[in-house]
Amino acid sequence: MNWIRKHISLVGIVLYIIVTLSLVSGKMNGVLCENVNINIKDSAKLGFIEPQEVVSLLKTMELKIWGYPVYNIPADEVERVVKTNMPLAANVCAWADIYGNFHIDLTQKEPIARIVTQGGQSYYIGKNGSLLPLSPNYTDRVLVASGDIYQKLPGNGNITIDSLVHIKGAENIMLDEIYKMASYINQDSLLKRQIEQIFVKQDEFELIPKVGTHTIEFGTVDDLLNKFFKLKVIYYKGFSNLGWNKYSRINLKYKNQVVCTKR
Repeated sequence: MNWIRKHISLVGIVLYIIVTLSLVSGKMNGVLCENVNINIKDSAKLGFIEPQEVVSLLKTMELKIWGYPVYNIPADEVERVVKTNMPLAANVCAWADIYGNFHIDLTQKEPIARIVTQGGQSYYIGKNGSLLPLSPNYTDRVLVASGDIYQKLPGNGNITIDSLVHIKGAENIMLDEIYKMASYINQDSLLKRQIEQIFVKQDEFELIPKVGTHTIEFGTVDDLLNKFFKLKVIYYKGFSNLGWNKYSRINLKYKNQVVCTKR
């Protein structure tokens, strides 16, 4: 008997949920969209995208939103349009409520380096390896890579370094190597605070620090982890005792040693 009572109770709950959803669905069918709310969740950290830009894009694309039943607004299509036309948008979630409001929640892609090419073009490399255009609204203070860099930003920026590497060309390989270095620097608390610039000389790299007047000769990205380990040992155990301006150059290119040139 207890089992029967529990079964009947469960069926009643399911029926109640179905009826409630049907009523809500019917109500939403008759509610027209009056407001579109843009919520940029990480706006306190990044400022690439302004809410009005999203609204303008939706109006330009002539999507049926304002004045249309909220239940019929194609949320997946709205998400696709925003992500396709706004390469700085990372995650986009569109949804409607029963009060006639349509909501778009989004987060922005996070740059880890800014590329400055020999031709004067500038763009970002994102944390996930995407190439991102600059924004007129906001400039992120990240690691800068300049020097012998020739790869222009393809299209509107909806492309990743991985996809470029499959296209033969030294420019694409160079971007991949810069991304590997920038990724390591970005995730290391000391290096992120200390390294300000990557300078490309042919196929080798020099690093420019924020503190100190020395230049770091890094060489190629081969043995990258060991080179950065040697650099951190110098910073923690050497410069802390000898001072930050004693040497003009730190050479990490040689295996198992660091060559420092006195000022």
